[in-house]
Amino acid sequence: MRPVIDFARASAMEISSDNRCIIKTVYPENIFAFPEGILGFENIKEYVFLMNDKVKPFLFMQALHDSDLSFVCVETFLIKSDFGMKLPERSVEFLELEKPEDALILSLVTVRKKIEDITANLMSPIVINLRNSRAKQIIFDKSPYPVQYRIWEALSAADHSLKVG
Repeated sequence: MRPVIDFARASAMEISSDNRCIIKTVYPENIFAFPEGILGFENIKEYVFLMNDKVKPFLFMQALHDSDLSFVCVETFLIKSDFGMKLPERSVEFLELEKPEDALILSLVTVRKKIEDITANLMSPIVINLRNSRAKQIIFDKSPYPVQYRIWEALSAADHSLKVG
């Protein structure tokens, strides 16, 4: 079993002056396995998650063996606190999930020029088992959630509630 990653202790990245991510040393416990890849990138099986306070709450899902492939993600419950989904049993088994709290659910983000137009894909979240670093994109055929969920208002409300509380 791999230990839970403490990104505050050991950052896996730095942001250069042109805002590109530069991967530094990557330790095995920082690698997340996507045995089935993600939609459109099924051949890419390993990613690292890169975090930086300058772009919080977003993080980058960087392909380990393809430096040109990176996705912006956000924790799903941060943008949709009442998000709910029932994982298919085969996905629970595939991820080897024992308890719900072992799962981290992320949504892929589409960045746009106008900040108000940034969206997240709630229909096909990324589910990560934090105990074994195994991950899978769950694609729901019938979902009450959209592929393009506008997130700016939700992030502003979450930021405000953090400052107030």
